[in-house]
Amino acid sequence: MKYAVIDISSSSISLVVADEKEAEPVFRARESLTLLHYLDGHALSQRGIEKLTDAVLSMQDKCRSVGVDLLYLISTAALRAVLNFEEVHSEIYARTGIPLNFIDGETEAYCDYVANRAYGEAEGGAVLLDFGGASTEICDLSREDREGLHCLDFGIHSLRKKFVEKIQPSEEEAENIRKFLKKKFKKAGLPKKGAFGTVVLAGATNLALYAVYAEYTKTHTVGERVMDGKKFKKLTDHLLSGAGRAKLILDVAPDKLYAVGLAAITAQALVKRLEAERIVVSDRGVKEGYL
Repeated sequence: MKYAVIDISSSSISLVVADEKEAEPVFRARESLTLLHYLDGHALSQRGIEKLTDAVLSMQDKCRSVGVDLLYLISTAALRAVLNFEEVHSEIYARTGIPLNFIDGETEAYCDYVANRAYGEAEGGAVLLDFGGASTEICDLSREDREGLHCLDFGIHSLRKKFVEKIQPSEEEAENIRKFLKKKFKKAGLPKKGAFGTVVLAGATNLALYAVYAEYTKTHTVGERVMDGKKFKKLTDHLLSGAGRAKLILDVAPDKLYAVGLAAITAQALVKRLEAERIVVSDRGVKEGYL
């Protein structure tokens, strides 16, 4: 049998398909769709519901084309704050026949953990960072229980709305973001220096961040995606004030133009807090964990 998960996030709708006989996904797809552009107050507009439903139908067609037997549709923080969630659910179900499974923050973090727990065997332990549009998941991959899972109430879009005036954050805005992150990390009870040797970055935005890193450092990726700490810090500085920073993102990750700089600041803040020696980027996230 083939199983699939369609995930509705704040900036896209994505699909992963796996065969029960295989350990790795056999098909992936993604379409950009920023639901924040279709909010009417705190409710998703009728146009937004139509765009979202059309995107689900498109992914459903892809599932049929690759012979999917069992399909799940999930949503995480993207719809947590939407007041007319039931209306959104009803229209999607009426047009697709697929029930929408709402994933709360704790379950979202657990799915990230399940998908990436193999990294927990890394020397010195590993912590995972996955930030979406409206939430940020941080998971201790070295633990066997759920006590090391955190879902923080901010994401890329909320950081942008709160701190950033233009397309890319300025150095002053970045410093304000760092102060904000420091308070959030402390409140969440995250450990400091020496707790983890590896930071694992997961999610579509972090994959885009790695693509920008690879272009900036002229890195040719073979196998595991690893970022050098000093080079990553230079990239973060470049994304704040370097000439051509927007072009760098547009060349390799145009759909994440507004997100990559904020992702770099957030990841660098966690790496600095932990003084971790390795930064690894995973292509497994909530969908894979749910699957």
